Amino acid sequence: MKLKKYQSEEYVYYYGGEEVVELPEFEYRESDIRGVWVSNVVNIDTPKMTDIESYKAYLVDMVKNIASYNMNLIIFQVRPTNDAYYPSKLNPWSRFITGTEGKDPGFDVLQFVIDEAKKYNMEVHAWMNPYRVSTETLDKLEMTLEEYLNTLSETNFARCNPDCTILDGTNKVILKPASEKVIKFVTDSILEVATNYDVTGVHIDDYFYPYAKIPAELEEEDYKKALAVNPELTFDDWRRDNVNRMIESVHNGLKKLFDNTGKKVDFGISPFGIYRTNIALDENGWSEGSFHATGVCECYSSLYSDVYYWMEKGWIDYVVPQLYFPFERKDVNYHDLAAWWANIVKKTNTKLYVGQAIYQMGSNEVWANPYEIDNQLRLNCKFDSITGTIFFTYHDLVPGRNETKDFGLQKLKERWVK
Repeated sequence: MKLKKYQSEEYVYYYGGEEVVELPEFEYRESDIRGVWVSNVVNIDTPKMTDIESYKAYLVDMVKNIASYNMNLIIFQVRPTNDAYYPSKLNPWSRFITGTEGKDPGFDVLQFVIDEAKKYNMEVHAWMNPYRVSTETLDKLEMTLEEYLNTLSETNFARCNPDCTILDGTNKVILKPASEKVIKFVTDSILEVATNYDVTGVHIDDYFYPYAKIPAELEEEDYKKALAVNPELTFDDWRRDNVNRMIESVHNGLKKLFDNTGKKVDFGISPFGIYRTNIALDENGWSEGSFHATGVCECYSSLYSDVYYWMEKGWIDYVVPQLYFPFERKDVNYHDLAAWWANIVKKTNTKLYVGQAIYQMGSNEVWANPYEIDNQLRLNCKFDSITGTIFFTYHDLVPGRNETKDFGLQKLKERWVK
């Protein structure tokens, strides 16, 4: 089927305006990944606990609802802000469970979710944010960095190691990407979960160097140390190398776990949807980059996350680019990026799942088409290398937010529930 714009006879084209987007018939494949992110940061998908029983009841209903879509994977956020949804020797209990960082909720939340998921033959991947410490700016909190760190649990790594923290461009607190101590701590935190829990994967999203860039002067001292070793190293390459070293460290740790115990835990990354712009459009781009408007956010140059390099090196097992763009958006769209990722992944041994924006359905005019997500699922079937879909985020699987989204959810069940 040739795709037309919503409520229009005009066709949707790939970049350049010559090739019409064609949608194949949907093909259900049992082996495909059908998943959802459960976002615990600032209680996006799970509430603050008032009592154990009602909290557990919420989690039971949540997993049951996910299973009602015939999903087979839950990506559960277990370390949203340098904290934990499980008893940890390294990170304090999350404030997003009880309202107080470090307060024991009375049960192991991660283990409970794993146990519930098993009842429906669903796997769980543990989702970690490597660097984030605060979700609000120091300006909004009306605190200095020292004052804020002192509000954290006494066991919080950031409070214990203030020299390992840094501020982003909006004065939010993160861990220093350049710090070897941070790299070891993040690796150890991920391996703690991979070792002790029956998770089949560990997962990092798009938050590497922050979208609100760290002011360069705050990293000048660390960069000068790197220059003393390698005078040819550019500042941007140094930033990318900081993240590279963390990714490689996690990979090496997981490989060692497998070599020592036979336990295989996949390592997945969900990057921002644009890796690099094509050099034909941007002189700073890449010869194999994607086609879309210039001046957009990119993994490579904006977030210093060299995702394709990690894929080439075999450091990650799967990638879930966040293709949170509809077919009809003018600057960046779903079809051009889906086709790009489906092609580039073939040059590596990395599995490709697509992150899709169920949360956007009905939110504005370019997301007004009730068939948007269904059409995206159909387009995915065009590419053999796309072997799964992950939806952001869980609460958007619950009907009642708007008619467009509700229609999309019903179509999803028609496609997936057999």
